[in-house]
Amino acid sequence: MIKKNIALLLIPVIFLFIQCLATERVNKQVQGSSRTENGKTGNETVFGFGILERIPGLWNGPVTSSTPAGSFDRWYVDFRPVSPGQVSQYSTLDAQTVNYMSFFIVKHNNQLKVALRTEGVFQNKGCVTYEVMDTVKESEGYYRFSDFQAGEKRAFTEFTFKPDEFLMEVYTNKFNKVFPLQLHSQWRAKLGDRSAALNAVSHFKFPQPLMVKDFSHVFDNMTESIYFTFENDPYSSLSQPYVGTVTVTLSIDKELKVNNNHELFLLLTTGSLYEGLKYKEENLKYISKYVYLPVSTKQYTFSHVHPGTYYLYSHDDVNGDKKYLKGDYISSDINNIVTLQAGGNVSIKTNIDFIIP
Repeated sequence: MIKKNIALLLIPVIFLFIQCLATERVNKQVQGSSRTENGKTGNETVFGFGILERIPGLWNGPVTSSTPAGSFDRWYVDFRPVSPGQVSQYSTLDAQTVNYMSFFIVKHNNQLKVALRTEGVFQNKGCVTYEVMDTVKESEGYYRFSDFQAGEKRAFTEFTFKPDEFLMEVYTNKFNKVFPLQLHSQWRAKLGDRSAALNAVSHFKFPQPLMVKDFSHVFDNMTESIYFTFENDPYSSLSQPYVGTVTVTLSIDKELKVNNNHELFLLLTTGSLYEGLKYKEENLKYISKYVYLPVSTKQYTFSHVHPGTYYLYSHDDVNGDKKYLKGDYISSDINNIVTLQAGGNVSIKTNIDFIIP
């Protein structure tokens, strides 16, 4: 059974909060011209179209940060198309901490461009930030997003792709206190697997140069494209297409001793973590979603789940170290499988009944 440290630490919603907290920013010079050619992506009608071709898949890697949220050993995300012009991921840490990131095609300044939407809740505080593609170096795999209104003077997010990996970097001026902008966080992501995204890619013939939202005048009366409440969000998470929910009912065998300081851990993967009965640590690359929960939790719903087939794993972390080692509890059902249809809602049960020897 699992005898290795899964090493899943805090979800890096810091990417969102760096943008939420920064109210202004100054210009950081990008090597070369700050505005470059769209590049040859097979479609020249959408500025930044190439990032939509690169991003689908399961990604994971370390996060480093100078923010109070700190650095993280590993962040796992599952980017898949949800429409012909949009790709998204939704991550959780616990029932109150989430990160939702989407790339989608918008109309802006009479041009179709790729936009970035990031929604997050951290320590019961949240916001939604929108940025639009302002710089593309397609041959270098480089893409930069900045605020729809404040532009590169407030904060910006850079993506640099290489084969099977990318670097995401967020810059801020720390409330207009630093110049040039300083790096607050970065995520070095490696591709785990693309196969889980192939059905959605095929279904939508993704990506297609189709506008998802007309943002020509959405932010006209704003100084920056950030919402600190969700009421006026022009593309709310509740209206996101194609995804569904998986509700998990949890139980722990009565023979196992449980204390209030224990912590539950649920994990959805697109491939098995086992080869027969042998645990394969390298198969953590198949992680799609995970969540930490109080040991008293009897039911939890994963929201914004991409359609597909998943393996469900459940654990009771006895000593709270987020390592699933000797003495911790897990479910002996290592082939607990659930399949979700587009926009569907399914339920599954799991029973934690085995002590790791």
